[in-house]
Amino acid sequence: MIFFYLPALFLFCHQISAIPIPNGLLGNVEVECTDTTIEAVFLTESNFLGRVFVLGHSQDKECVSREIGRRTTSITVPRDKCGVETVQHGKGSGYTSSVNIVISFHDKFLTKVDRAYNITCLFAPTGDVVSYALTVQPSLLKDIQVLADQPNCEYEVFDVRTRRPAEVVHVNAPLEHVWTCDGANLDLFCMRVHDCVINEGKSKRRSRIIDSEGCSLDTSRLPQLRYDNNKLSARVMSKAFRFGDDVAVEFECNVRLDLRNGTSCPRPRC
Repeated sequence: MIFFYLPALFLFCHQISAIPIPNGLLGNVEVECTDTTIEAVFLTESNFLGRVFVLGHSQDKECVSREIGRRTTSITVPRDKCGVETVQHGKGSGYTSSVNIVISFHDKFLTKVDRAYNITCLFAPTGDVVSYALTVQPSLLKDIQVLADQPNCEYEVFDVRTRRPAEVVHVNAPLEHVWTCDGANLDLFCMRVHDCVINEGKSKRRSRIIDSEGCSLDTSRLPQLRYDNNKLSARVMSKAFRFGDDVAVEFECNVRLDLRNGTSCPRPRC
């Protein structure tokens, strides 16, 4: 009787790669100062889908704006909240109010196209108001990056008949390969299985079975993977096989996690 042996399966470390955000700013930020508020208005290259917030106050609802769906977005900051700093410049010299505002093109993460501005309003003794905005150096943004917990991913092969993890099976026995990622913030990511290889037992030969794009290189042995649109999971049905006299076949796969850009995840074009 011929057996197909599956030893412990390995899942290589997954990696996070940020998807480029197809947007950016046009022109300069427009600022309007009043006795009670500081308003900043931004014009973007395409419809804005991110957020604008006061540096250090991204969790305070009064200090965050999510005006999305159009090419202009703005934030109005109360001068007595959100860490606005007001400095009196001596009797009869007026005063200034300053605030650091960040425009972020992703709803939860900072991207390379995000900008931070130090906005200062000068209230002159005459009653006139002068405002200006300076772009803050990128180093200021380093302190406000929000890193989500990365999901944990597993790769298992199940015996279809017993629905248990496969260990020793017959050649041609039906198997199901399953890759799943669990944890917090799953809706922020897309997954792709790629660069899978087979270690051929005693011969120690390594054969690629899934390429760098996530496409099967031998569909007779391993058909194209199916992804679950609502979960971070992929699966495929196959039959147990072996190479020559080797009785042990070991699979190794990589799983890549990308930041989701939109409502759906891109899939391999195989």
